[in-house]
Amino acid sequence: MLKLSLLQSAPTIVVAFIIFILIISFYAVGHRIRKYSIKKNPEQEKTDLGSINGTLLGLLGLLLAFTFSMSNSRFDTRRTLVIEEANIIGTAILRTDIYPDSIRKVLRANLKDYVTARIAFYKAGMNIDEIVANYKKGDDVAKKTWSIAAAYAKKDDITTRTSQLIPALNDMIDITTTRRAAGEATIPDSIMYFLFILCCCSAFLLGYDQKFKIDWVVVMGFATMLSATVFTIIDLDRPRSGLISLDNANQKIIELLEMFNED
Repeated sequence: MLKLSLLQSAPTIVVAFIIFILIISFYAVGHRIRKYSIKKNPEQEKTDLGSINGTLLGLLGLLLAFTFSMSNSRFDTRRTLVIEEANIIGTAILRTDIYPDSIRKVLRANLKDYVTARIAFYKAGMNIDEIVANYKKGDDVAKKTWSIAAAYAKKDDITTRTSQLIPALNDMIDITTTRRAAGEATIPDSIMYFLFILCCCSAFLLGYDQKFKIDWVVVMGFATMLSATVFTIIDLDRPRSGLISLDNANQKIIELLEMFNED
């Protein structure tokens, strides 16, 4: 169901640190090559890469803005879906109250197991085995609940009950697929690798254009800001790990357990 690439499974801070080191390294290599070329041919000192660097940095800024917008949009979508799922489950729980106590207790017991499975699905973090196991568990409980409601609907003369609970259960089952698809829809690795390459190329050409002594304060600041931006982009794109999470949104599903306190 879910398979992570090397980039997606690597810790965000590690990726950002590697980018930080690569930017500094490529800048230093570019500067050293420029010094060597000037030593071999003094005419090389007249070469000015200002226009090329300006164009490349503009492209880098555009790609950073594009990828940041993508990751932020995906994060907002996932957060909205979690809250929407909490509302849908809550609606299904409330609508069990219109059933007789005998069937109501069975439905609410199943829905409590379902809520527990959905909470565990999120808390599994980056553990793929637990994610898959809890997703399947929740799916099995949802299908069982659906079967109970459908069987009761066949022999119940009061259609109001069926027309209220069945659509809520249907929405509850459907939203899990939507939420799973949103969670798996991350920024393509090809775009991220291109961003990394562009960062390194920009650092190399900036270093190559530096004819005199390197100002390490500027270089360190440049590397820090680029790597911090990359870190934020990746962190936003990973709802199950990192500093930016969906814990607050998922708390709405956890709060649903309070609805079973009276049982």
